[in-house]
Amino acid sequence: MEKEYILAIDVGTTTVKTALFNINGQLLAVEGREYPTYYPRPGWAEQDPEDWWNTTVQLVRNILARTKVNPKGILGICASSQRETMAFIDSYGRSLGRVPIWMDRRSTPQAEKIKERLSPKRIYEKTGLVVDATFTATKLLWFKENNPEFLEKAKVGLQPKDYIIFKLTGKAVTDHTVASRTMLFNINTSQWDHELISELGLEEYSHLLPESLPSWEIVGEVTPESSQTTGLAEGTPVLAGTGDRTAEILGAGILSSDKVEESTGTGSTTATLLGTPMLDPKMRYSVGVGPIPGSWALEAGMSTAGAILRWFRDQLAEGVNLLATSTRRRAYEYLDMEAEYIPPGSNGLIVLPFFSGARSPRWNPYARGVIFGLTVFHTRAHVFRAMMEGIAYEVRKILEVLREVNVKPRELVLMGGGAKSPTWARIKANVTGLEVVLPELLDAALGGDAILVSVASGALSSYDEASRVFFKEKLRITPDKSQIEIYDKYYALYEKLAEVLDAYFKEVSQLGEITPPTPSWDIERLIHLLMKLES
Repeated sequence: MEKEYILAIDVGTTTVKTALFNINGQLLAVEGREYPTYYPRPGWAEQDPEDWWNTTVQLVRNILARTKVNPKGILGICASSQRETMAFIDSYGRSLGRVPIWMDRRSTPQAEKIKERLSPKRIYEKTGLVVDATFTATKLLWFKENNPEFLEKAKVGLQPKDYIIFKLTGKAVTDHTVASRTMLFNINTSQWDHELISELGLEEYSHLLPESLPSWEIVGEVTPESSQTTGLAEGTPVLAGTGDRTAEILGAGILSSDKVEESTGTGSTTATLLGTPMLDPKMRYSVGVGPIPGSWALEAGMSTAGAILRWFRDQLAEGVNLLATSTRRRAYEYLDMEAEYIPPGSNGLIVLPFFSGARSPRWNPYARGVIFGLTVFHTRAHVFRAMMEGIAYEVRKILEVLREVNVKPRELVLMGGGAKSPTWARIKANVTGLEVVLPELLDAALGGDAILVSVASGALSSYDEASRVFFKEKLRITPDKSQIEIYDKYYALYEKLAEVLDAYFKEVSQLGEITPPTPSWDIERLIHLLMKLES
């Protein structure tokens, strides 16, 4: 039978998505389903690896049923996923349960200790990463100090897409792109850095780090057991896969740094591909191994972007949610329409979008969100637009950092859920001054997965050819010069606010941790007050 289909799987922070393509770049079907994140304590965020797998199984079965393709016609499978999250597997191949994901901040004290003991610059030169609680090394240190029994039960640690690959093939491996997000991997040699692992005090757990391979390498085949579970054909080749961000870069049609992609989901990442591991002397962005031969991925981004708009929707726009439910529309569509009629700059309102700390290029885990300039004149629509503008200002900050190191993109490709908003796309064009490109496929990680399979299988001859086949431009937005001038002034004030308030973020975060005693319930007093109110 001729093999002409490609199955792509992306395990995002909140949603698993699967897609089936043909080798001509046509998207035959795509499905997504959310799975839970657990927040047992403030600053903690955990997920259960079995949720990744069970959701993936449901979606794969749905895709096969919808398209009615013969599973034997699938050329190959590639999975991508969120990174920095390590699931722990015991000697029986079972998950040990919930694990902290990338946004979990419990290992901030461990990150601070690393900065005191070791040279952050040397770590950056080896790993391309700034010492931060985001990365896996700090989370392993947290377990070592707080729950070593958990690690002692583990045989191997696998990131989300690696766990899917393990369930599909029985092979416990990782790839260079997600390995280079652990702060334990040398991006210059594409190998685990055992010297650094030892210096961090993690040598006793080095056996948890699986073999790391290039993203495009075929690592195994669908086993009889996983074939029965998923409906996929036994023997279907499975690639090592890649991180979600590096998959998105490929899916955005980016093969060099003349283009930059900005992907807005829960957070926001601005990224591109480099031909050399170009580090920043000021350590403001990260660099990891890229998903194609001879490439490195430059990344900078925010912890919260889409999450801020979701917070606004859920906490301050309950009526819009009810309207959206009754009309079967997205609440964001109504909020976008309101924001469209607010002028650039939101009539003097500026939002600092650091609702869960500041990542690249500021790297301040204590940073907090700020709504500056509020008056009784401002409406819900002003605040919503100012939030979109604040995130765009931070994207501009990142682009300015890139220009300092001579990375000068000509256009900005928008990806992810944030690219569904025409209002936000125009704001980003006018704030950054770059042409903004909206692709047909916003779930670019799935397109990147398909590109990797198409070349690895030999169906297409090169990444250039594959990029032309799988990336299709839908719309291009040219910046409005009159709005650029307005936003230049707002951005200058935004930067001043970010710099001035940086000195106070830690203080306010510490004050916020002070928990006053909860008043005890006095039933008789409450009854007395209620009777008094009624009279």
